[in-house]
Amino acid sequence: MTYGGTYDAIVIGGGPAGLSGALWLARYRRKVRVFDAEDPRNAATWAVHGYPGLQDISPRDLRSTLKLQAVDAGAEYEPGVVDSVEGAEDDFRVTLEDGRVFGARRLLIATGLKDIVPELPGLEQFYGTSIWHCPDCDGPSVVDRKVGIIGWGRQIAAYCMYMLTWTDQLTVLTHGHPPDLEQNARDALARWNIPVRQDVIERLEGEGDQVQRVVFHDGSTEDFDAMFFHIASGPGSTLAADLGCQADEEGILEIGKEYETTVPGVYAAGDIVPGSRLAIRAASEGARAAIGIHKSLIPEERRIG
Repeated sequence: MTYGGTYDAIVIGGGPAGLSGALWLARYRRKVRVFDAEDPRNAATWAVHGYPGLQDISPRDLRSTLKLQAVDAGAEYEPGVVDSVEGAEDDFRVTLEDGRVFGARRLLIATGLKDIVPELPGLEQFYGTSIWHCPDCDGPSVVDRKVGIIGWGRQIAAYCMYMLTWTDQLTVLTHGHPPDLEQNARDALARWNIPVRQDVIERLEGEGDQVQRVVFHDGSTEDFDAMFFHIASGPGSTLAADLGCQADEEGILEIGKEYETTVPGVYAAGDIVPGSRLAIRAASEGARAAIGIHKSLIPEERRIG
């Protein structure tokens, strides 16, 4: 076993939440190290939208900018997969896949979520440019356009109600699955004239990176200007669960006002905690978690009251 040293905080995950957290921990003069598997959820997306000061920056460029800022401030960054985490507050042990072990007084979990992407011929060609999963991020790109929504779970009607913010030309595509819809959900879809088409999808077609139509197994087609999917998503890693952090049925972690999880010394930020899935929100939460970590590390002799 090779021991890599002890840190005030180790950040697991190098997206906007993790890198923002590392940046601010370094600004607070904390010894901090980031481990990043470099497998971001939004890798396929052509741009990050609505990030103040940055106009439609690519996910890769945003991460590169944030990483440079964090490293310049004093944080350490390493591409690497964390295999396991154990221990308790002030004495966590982080083990990498290559067997190296690092110590940490605090942990910041920023491993995000992973989406179940429909396995449909043609989808990969358009994913991230005219087919998306996040309405908050890409809904504004489809104002008044005809949009197909792939999904069949209990939340698909609520997803459509959310999408009405940008367009009322919606069609639910269940890809042969019986829709799991309660009566109030069916009523809502009917009230907004949103059809539910259960035909099996054969493939998606279009030109370049622009999806244009769905071809169904029976040979019929339907044209769309854009598409979204909402199947399911889950935690990007099991590390928080392994530590015993409490989460809801979807794996979203329970946190307090300082972004500390139910396990003392373990903090979390980004898509793995409750809220929207915006990059700007993740960056904000990373900073807030860093502040919580910093305050928790201030020695007693500097506290009043």
